[in-house]
Amino acid sequence: MGQYVDHWQEAVQSRYPQLLRHLVWDRDRLNQLEEAINQVIGEEGLDLSAMTLYRRSLLNRLTGLGPLDALLTDDKVTDIMVNGPERIFCERDGHIEQVKQHFDTPEDVALLAQRLASRAGRVLNTESPLCDAQLVDGSRIHCVLPPVADQPTITIRRARQEPLSLDDYLLNGSLSMELWEDFITFIKERRNILVAGGAGSGKTSLLRLLTSVIGEDERLITIEDVRELNLNHANTVSLEMNRHYSIYDLVINSLRMRPDRIIVGEVRGEEAMELIEAMSTGHLGSLSTVHSQSGGADTILRLARMCSRRQLGISFDRLTEQIRETLDIIIYVRRYPDGVRRIESVQQPLQNQMNAIWQYQTGQAPGFVKVGRFYA
Repeated sequence: MGQYVDHWQEAVQSRYPQLLRHLVWDRDRLNQLEEAINQVIGEEGLDLSAMTLYRRSLLNRLTGLGPLDALLTDDKVTDIMVNGPERIFCERDGHIEQVKQHFDTPEDVALLAQRLASRAGRVLNTESPLCDAQLVDGSRIHCVLPPVADQPTITIRRARQEPLSLDDYLLNGSLSMELWEDFITFIKERRNILVAGGAGSGKTSLLRLLTSVIGEDERLITIEDVRELNLNHANTVSLEMNRHYSIYDLVINSLRMRPDRIIVGEVRGEEAMELIEAMSTGHLGSLSTVHSQSGGADTILRLARMCSRRQLGISFDRLTEQIRETLDIIIYVRRYPDGVRRIESVQQPLQNQMNAIWQYQTGQAPGFVKVGRFYA
């Protein structure tokens, strides 16, 4: 049947090029592609139900998704992790699980990784074995090839078709209405806000939700290593890092763009000092996120270590003092064992301590049900 699959592939590519312009995995586009395949095969007078295996093979050829196809059309899957041809994991409903799908060889994983990188406009090969990029549907990919990794690896964080709304947060128990009303006040009072949390804890999603409160009469400059925020705000300029301009360079340039608020997707290095300076010198109400394993004082120490990379001749104690004077609110988010990403604490830095404004506390209900409440 190989020659038939080749024939069908040529027919679909020539008659339905609009379905093949991007590597896609949204359900609607894939449904259209499957209908096109059925149309082409049906014209041969063949029984479609007997051609299931070959239809799937043709779909994999045309999309380049291979064994990941089923995962990428499952709305409950948020992350996909390929650790080699036979070790594929996904996060579904907040829990990580190994899946049955697998690739035949490491070369198949490498080829898919290179196709993903190419679709995102990036180069991935043995000389440039790392790739971090965003695909056209908003999904974020990270690919690694040998010799940096022992096996070709692919990590995909799928983009939601619709950003998380306030209702989603409330229904999931990620925050309370009283807490949200405080957040609205913080934004309107132009408090400098930092969202802290571990990897995959929901920092970017919360940052996007917070910015939805900002008025249209303000000018926002967003700065990211890979564009993820995609704010629905009319007066927004989105800057993205590349090989020539670092996050630090973009923060410096953003100061010349008449921003009302500067929003840095994540501070990771020396740009932390420039952001703190901007927050304290006329750009009140700026926001950012930082990777941190706990909130409050530990987050301030992490920021201070980043700022110290600038080697400005300022003592570490003075840096921490300046950060405490500049930051108004630190929101710490984490993913709980039940898979739900919640706001764990909201704290206000003071001179020598942290003032806890909100705290989420868990309890044990009968059975295995976890219950929790937000305490002011």
